[in-house]
Amino acid sequence: MKLAEPNNVLKQIEHALEKLESSSRQSQEKIKAILKRYASGEIGLDEAYYELLEDELIPMPQRCTMSAKIPTTADDELRLKEKINSVLSI
Repeated sequence: MKLAEPNNVLKQIEHALEKLESSSRQSQEKIKAILKRYASGEIGLDEAYYELLEDELIPMPQRCTMSAKIPTTADDELRLKEKINSVLSI
């Protein structure tokens, strides 16, 4: 069982970013640290996603259903990193 398709990964990371202000102070710091490392290129998209999952900062996805895999493009990741940098003022 795969946990999530690439586009769902992007959506979940964006959701964590959008919910940042409503998170506890401790969760905010953890999310920011992970996303800063991702935005700076220190870690990849998958590693950021799994760290957020492991720290229970994003919800564990439901069982995946059969669907066509839509690959994440470099443009998708660039837009996400720009959004992170904008929100976190990196």
